[in-house]
Amino acid sequence: MKLQRSLRTTIGVSAAALAAATGVMASSGSASAGSNGQQVRVSTYYSDYARVCGVNQHGVHVCTPWFDTPGSGYHGQTGWWFKGRTTIEGVNADNGQHRKVTISVPVSQSGDWVSYNGRSSRTL
Repeated sequence: MKLQRSLRTTIGVSAAALAAATGVMASSGSASAGSNGQQVRVSTYYSDYARVCGVNQHGVHVCTPWFDTPGSGYHGQTGWWFKGRTTIEGVNADNGQHRKVTISVPVSQSGDWVSYNGRSSRTL
């Protein structure tokens, strides 16, 4: 009886620790001044909403929440870091049409942001 309770406690604590570690790795977190990934911002022509998906600074594939891309200018999600092959997906609110582009985000650079101009290229 005592052994079963101890085993259940050990399993419960281990599961909680694993969940906490996984949560930390999948969360956005922060990278240090453009040295382990970049934040991505986008300017769109067709899309009213966008999200960015790719590998973060912990090596975990993540996606930002959908964010508005109103008018001209650049929009993004602060605190979401990407590196390498990264996909930007946009959606038009009127017709539901999805558009996707894949970009290459540098691991390091002098700044924290990579900007994708889907407006001038009319790809997003």
